[in-house]
Amino acid sequence: MTPSRSLRPAAVAALAVLALAGCSGGDGGGGSSSGSAEWTPGPLDEYQARIFGYSYDEDERSQEEMQAESDRQNRRVEELVSACMAEEGFDYVPAENNGGTVVASDDLDVEWGTREFAEQYGYGISTDPWGNADAVPEDGTEWVDPNADYVAAMSESEAAAWSEALYGPPIEGDGSEDQEYDWTTAGCYGAAQHEVYEGGGVSDEFAGVQDEMNRFYEAAQADPRFAELDADWASCMADEGYDALTDVNTATDALYTEWNALQGWEDPEYQAQVETWDWTAEPDGPPAPEVDEAAVKAFTEKEIGQAVADFGCQEQVDYQAERTKVDHELQQEFVDQHADELEAWAAAATAARGK
Repeated sequence: MTPSRSLRPAAVAALAVLALAGCSGGDGGGGSSSGSAEWTPGPLDEYQARIFGYSYDEDERSQEEMQAESDRQNRRVEELVSACMAEEGFDYVPAENNGGTVVASDDLDVEWGTREFAEQYGYGISTDPWGNADAVPEDGTEWVDPNADYVAAMSESEAAAWSEALYGPPIEGDGSEDQEYDWTTAGCYGAAQHEVYEGGGVSDEFAGVQDEMNRFYEAAQADPRFAELDADWASCMADEGYDALTDVNTATDALYTEWNALQGWEDPEYQAQVETWDWTAEPDGPPAPEVDEAAVKAFTEKEIGQAVADFGCQEQVDYQAERTKVDHELQQEFVDQHADELEAWAAAATAARGK
């Protein structure tokens, strides 16, 4: 039997949005330090907040309220998944407490996006600033998959069919980040997440303007003013000894690649162990790969060094303020062209949420 895939990408994205007010790095800043300027949402950002039901005002809702909303959405996803699986001819017990945890900047001992954060946590790649690695449920118990025994009793072919109904067919290709997620091929979870996190039928009704919006963001990245700003930043980073970096958006790519390799999940020997593992007898899978602590320590020092230099260079070229200015101008142009469609979409999405 092969292991079930645990994705829930839309759920993760939704939680990131809920926490956005507390730790937003702005438009297209990637994982880089944000510099000293405070990012503010543009006119199109505001429409998206109304459409997808979140707020940029961290004072508007408490962390407890945001967590309650996240839990409510997760329960609704699980209910829809259960109904969908029943239609496919399978049993599925809705899983509780398997959603994410809403985090906010107040949870940190230093403010996100500051020089102090960069000096202490770098980009947050290896440093776990929110303590997620040590997080446990409030009642101290570990989460147990309520469907594990049901699946374990199946034959390999039955389990594969169950998994495909739940998550969709296995993803072909190399699994690279360039592969676009398509909810229509992601099984019952894809359909449920599309309904809850992406507006379902309402989103489909306004697919035209949504496509226009996606094309807008792709085109906006080609604005020459962004290229000039990144060139100034890259020149500063080269002076600091980081001459391989070309723009803020990709500044952490190499670090993430290196970090992933350090974890050992993609090591050929470990992958071979996964492929030959008896998932029926031991559904928890093989032990996690051993990590070289000395290598991790060296990586963290490297990560922090780059993050501090990144913060300083963004501050030097006034990166955040200049980028936000251009971005807001472009967003306003789009809103002026599509105001009626965006307003109708926002109104329909708000009505569909019952607010």
